[in-house]
This record gives sequence, C-alpha cells and structure tokens, in this order.
Amino acid sequence: MDLRVLEYFLAAAEEENITRASELLHVSQPTVSRQLRELETELGRELFIRTNKKVKLTEDGILFRQIARDILRLAEKARTANTDTDELEGEIHIASAEIEPFGVIADKITEFRNRYPKVRFRIDSGSAGEICESIDRGTADIGLIVQSADTMKYRVKDLNTQLRWGILVHRSHRLADRETVSVKDLQGEELILPDNSRLHNDIREWLGRDEAAATYTLVHNAMILTEISGWAAVCLESRKYTDANLRFIPLIPERTASVSLIWRDAAVYSPAMKAFLSSFDIQDANDR
Repeated sequence: MDLRVLEYFLAAAEEENITRASELLHVSQPTVSRQLRELETELGRELFIRTNKKVKLTEDGILFRQIARDILRLAEKARTANTDTDELEGEIHIASAEIEPFGVIADKITEFRNRYPKVRFRIDSGSAGEICESIDRGTADIGLIVQSADTMKYRVKDLNTQLRWGILVHRSHRLADRETVSVKDLQGEELILPDNSRLHNDIREWLGRDEAAATYTLVHNAMILTEISGWAAVCLESRKYTDANLRFIPLIPERTASVSLIWRDAAVYSPAMKAFLSSFDIQDANDR
C-alpha cells in the first residue's frame, strides 16, 4: 500500500469530491479515481459511496480513515526522526486530558523547544481512554492523564499532583453559596458526570447512585451545559472555570485524583523522546 494513495484517500474524504481533491493534490482526476478504486480492491471493501457530484465515506471508509491517519502520522514521525546528528529534531506527540497540571508539561515544552528548536510538539486533547488508545497505536508518544485508566501496561511518572473533585454549578444554583458540598447535599440533583467507566464506578460509590442527566469527556462542553441547564457537573478543580456565572465547590469528605505521565515500553526510543523524558528526571526511558 502506497502512502501516497492514503493521502489521496484522506483528501477525497475531506473534500467529498474527487475533482477538488485532485486539484489540491496537483494530480489528475483520473489518476486519483483509479488509485482509490485500486485501494478498495486491495482492501476488499467499498470506502466511498459515489454520486455524480460528490463522494461520501461508507462505514468501512470511516473506520479506515483513522487507520490511514495513523499510518501517515507514524510515517511522518519515522521520516523526521534523525539519529545521525547531535542536534535533536523530529516531533513529540503528547495526548493530554484537559486538566490544570498540563501547565507542568507546557513549561517543559517551552524549555525543551528553546534548547532544541528543531523538535516540534503535537498536542491532542482527549479522555483517558482516547489517550491510552493513541499510545497503544503508537500515534502518541506520551500521555497526561488523571489516573482513571488501567496503567499497568505503561511506564508511569507520577507528577505528585492531587486534584480535588467537586461540582461546578451556576451561581444561581441553590448550592452556589456553599464552601463545600456533601453527597447528601446532592440528593435529587440532576448531575453531569465524566464519561469514564472507572471514574463512573468511583463516583457511583461516592454518591450512592448511578443515574446521570448527561455525561462528558471534555469539561468545556460540560461547562456550557451547566450554565444553560442549571444542573451540577461533577469535575476536577481548575482555574479554567473563570466564567462569572459558574462556581466550583469541592466535595466533602475530600476526594482527589492523581496525575501521571504514561508512555509505552519500547525497545528503541527516538533521541528527542529520550531527552524529553529526561527533563522530567526520568533517567532511563524504561524506568517505571
């Protein structure tokens, strides 16, 4: 399978039009059409639904789109990795939860980039499950997570940071004036809970109930829903809750979550990856 054909596929999927895709790629339209047909034959799957004016991905095409992106991303990482020079270069891909301790990572990125200006960083946000999947696929090098996922198969660096759990409410909410809230205070409340199976089980034990009005993966959407609905979102404390209409209230008894870096065990790490891990006082990339 030619990497160039994967680029054709992704361009056609994005544009939903083979002619526009061929123009963007500076390749003739018949060439792109032929290569996409050959790709479908090679895979034994129809990737596109074709009409006179546009193409749309089939279910198989939607699944293959992520695979194609991953393959091209890995190929780019391999292409840019340079082991023959003392000057580090390449790309480090970080997948991170949207949490306050990302500031620690941001400081390290800034220092590292100032020292090694040819190293680039790619940062994606996601849930703990999505971060682990990216690391498993090899498309992310390092993950920053709240330890709500199974980390036994990864190398782990605890950042010695504890985040408090609490609720986020509109300032007109009946609990908005409280300094803390208990499980008893939340009885009868409509709740917005994190969409994470392990966290969900923990929170169910804290609250003594399982039902939620809604669930979320990234807290920004939960903030919008909280402001509009008047419901209470169970979340981690963060300075990002700066909206004048919202207030964070910690739970009692106090509930906290630890934050960690995770990465895969690998026989060989790129020089950039080794150096970046060393900036966290991880002398050996394989130390746990």
